Amino acid sequence: ILVGSNSIILMLHYKFIAKRMVNKILIPTDFKVESLNTLKYSLEERKQEKSSIILMYSAYNSDSITELLFYSPSKIVEALISPNFKDAINIIKNTYESSIHSFKIELFHGLNKNAFLNFYEAHEIDLVYLPKEYRLKLYKNGFDPIPLIKKSKVQYREVAWTSEHDLTENDHLNQLFK
Repeated sequence: ILVGSNSIILMLHYKFIAKRMVNKILIPTDFKVESLNTLKYSLEERKQEKSSIILMYSAYNSDSITELLFYSPSKIVEALISPNFKDAINIIKNTYESSIHSFKIELFHGLNKNAFLNFYEAHEIDLVYLPKEYRLKLYKNGFDPIPLIKKSKVQYREVAWTSEHDLTENDHLNQLFK
């Protein structure tokens, strides 16, 4: 047991070091199974490390006062996730269980570089993984955050993987785990 003001500093220092041992990774998503290849490759690359994963979906905020009054990020995410996407996430969580410290999906509504930097710093992101050739296939109010991320000059790594465009979501689910 530590006693005195030095013990508080030592405990805070220990918590900071222990916290930083887990890398926080941000990956933009479009809620398509195919987009999870970026997540798969990031986890493969960091197999020996614990990572906190944040999947980020970027969408414009509504101008409707009624929609803003009843705004619920969890309901928006729930409406966007398909059963195949949910299955793929569960398979990834089970496959890379020893590498995943935590996993969450966040919405981003910012429209400029500073808004993204605030999001990045607030979530204490260490690294962003981006798909190199895959283009996000977004829903009605969604927008592609990749140009914004690149302009922000944060640390990111591009992941190249091949995709077959004529496959169904089920085919992409099967291909993800070959």
